[in-house]
Amino acid sequence: MKIHKYAWNIVLLALFCIGVAASRQDTLDSVIGALKNGNASQLAARFDKVLTLTLPDQSSQLGKSQAQAAITKFFSTYTVTGFELKHRGNAPGGAFAMGTLLTEKGQFRVNVFMSPGGPKEGVRELRIQTMD
Repeated sequence: MKIHKYAWNIVLLALFCIGVAASRQDTLDSVIGALKNGNASQLAARFDKVLTLTLPDQSSQLGKSQAQAAITKFFSTYTVTGFELKHRGNAPGGAFAMGTLLTEKGQFRVNVFMSPGGPKEGVRELRIQTMD
């Protein structure tokens, strides 16, 4: 009887872990989709309350609404034509993605770092930098 009880606990734990991993991928997929479309509001919906935002003309910690305003301005200046994902993964510090943002005025290197796990996972750092 004890073995049966432990087996159920292991099954439930496994299902929980799969759910958390799927949620992480959904959140990161949503961020990547927003970058591909140059959709600032969809991207900002995934921001943490405070995040580090690096753009070609600024780098600072901003609140969610300030970061949305900055990314909206960036997307209006640089019309996005696509996003090429180069690498994505998971680390103890959270999921991450790296790629190239394609715009009508040039290409930018992008790094996205998500906050670690939990149901409120969001973008804790977004870097959009010119290609050297």
